[in-house]
Amino acid sequence: MMFSKQRPHTIENDLIRLTAAVLLSAILLCTIISNVILYKINYENIERYNNDMLSQISQSSNSYFRNMNHTIYNFVCSNQVQTQLMQAFKGNSFSSTTATNLRNFLILLSYSLPDCRLHLFMENPSVLPVHLEDMSFTPTPGYHYHEDLWYDSFSALPLEQMYYITTPEECHYYLNSKQDGIIIVYRIRNNSNLNTIGYLLVDVPERVLEQALNLRNQEQFYLKIEMPEQKTILNTFPENKHGKFFEMTSYDPLMDWTLTAYTQNNYFESNSLMVMFANIFCAMLVGVAAFLFSTHFAKSLTEPLKVLTSSMHEMEAGSFGKPIYCNADNEIGYLITQYNAMNQKIDELTKKKETAELAQKDAHIAVLQNQINPHFLYNTLEIIRGIADGPSADIIRNCCNALSRMFRYNLKGSNTVTLEQELEQSKYYIYIMQLRFDYLFQVEYRIDETLLQYKIIKFSLQPFIENAIIHGFTDFQQEGTLSISILRNNDSRIQIQISDDGHGMSFDTLDGLKEAFSSIQNSPSRRLENDGIGIANTHQRLLQYFGRDYEIRMESSLETGTVVTLLLPRVLV
Repeated sequence: MMFSKQRPHTIENDLIRLTAAVLLSAILLCTIISNVILYKINYENIERYNNDMLSQISQSSNSYFRNMNHTIYNFVCSNQVQTQLMQAFKGNSFSSTTATNLRNFLILLSYSLPDCRLHLFMENPSVLPVHLEDMSFTPTPGYHYHEDLWYDSFSALPLEQMYYITTPEECHYYLNSKQDGIIIVYRIRNNSNLNTIGYLLVDVPERVLEQALNLRNQEQFYLKIEMPEQKTILNTFPENKHGKFFEMTSYDPLMDWTLTAYTQNNYFESNSLMVMFANIFCAMLVGVAAFLFSTHFAKSLTEPLKVLTSSMHEMEAGSFGKPIYCNADNEIGYLITQYNAMNQKIDELTKKKETAELAQKDAHIAVLQNQINPHFLYNTLEIIRGIADGPSADIIRNCCNALSRMFRYNLKGSNTVTLEQELEQSKYYIYIMQLRFDYLFQVEYRIDETLLQYKIIKFSLQPFIENAIIHGFTDFQQEGTLSISILRNNDSRIQIQISDDGHGMSFDTLDGLKEAFSSIQNSPSRRLENDGIGIANTHQRLLQYFGRDYEIRMESSLETGTVVTLLLPRVLV
């Protein structure tokens, strides 16, 4: 029986698989975004088009009917027309001369209202209506407008309202009222006493209304006009029309009607579909190219890390001085160069310690500063390896840069640095710890810049910061804030305070630490069992260098946090 060989779980394979997943997600996201953008553009274009059309229609209707009102008011209020109207209103019979004069006046008015039908009704039962109509017009026998629907509606309105808009279905004064459109009823009043003496009806056919509203030759745009109580006076939407339509409604206060616009958007949707497929095709081409590049990049990125991790295992076992060879000309190459220098430095110091005895104070400080915990280095490289599993190479470069700067800082010859230099390398350490614990904590700074020129022992702040992060947040997976302040104390000493709002310490733990600090205070030169760079060792180094002018204070309680305060004399470098 044959078994297929399973591929090993390596950073390179993980990075390639992750890149493929990211590219597929990018293509899907690109498709979704293109659809959303195209739909938004489609919606905005149609909305803008309908708004422009409705605005244009409202302006055209207002202009048309304002001109109509002005023309009719000037007509009925003229002295000649008023004279003939009053004769018909007051007369017991309708003379042929008066009828001819009124008909001539209507003919004159029709020149200003082309293709509209005019009907004049006097408020006198003995006076017959005057119609300006085509030859097919046939009056309704025995008709009187007081019995019509439009009169009932108009008479219920205030006398100040000079016109009323209705539909042909509400007027029965002639038999052939089959054509759609609107009818505007004007109240004719006596100029002297403003009493109603008759009514003028202007019949505006649908074709005239469409022409007045500029609706002719409008493709893929249809309009519906409704009066109050949903009376339709115009509807250009074909009954057999199919497809998707965008609908928008507006209200015209002058005419007291509702305009509903319908726009067909099938054409734009077909163009949107073509653009969408073009975007997908381009995204796939870019995805294939990016996948091939990422495969090459994964190998160039992970090979040096593998070598560096193997060397760290050897260093952790106690084998120093063996250099690593790497041709990478980037941050990882710089990191390996600094690592080789640090490794060589540690090897030299170890051999020198075996052959010669350094001065007690300088030797103790140098050992403490050069014996950086290999576990920290190994964990930091594990962080870099873990980040390499992700899609961002920038984070790897930044992490390598931070670790390289810490190595270079450690390799500086002098045991003392400025507060500014110490604070800078502490920020690199905090950055690495934030990456390691996925930004479980945030950092706040309060710094008096005038104090950054004074002297401090190298790697004095890092142990206290590490203690706050590990025991305050990460041991209990508790989110919080790390605060670092460098201020001037009341007695002119430098006050460095490192505080957290994490888990805190019990009274017994705090009391044990204070007891350890007190024993170091009484015997500053005694060697501690732990050769790391913990807070006790740091306290011992600071005490050996600054003497009795240096002071440490610590306060803590469970579920509240811990505050460590260092008081240092001001010593210039």
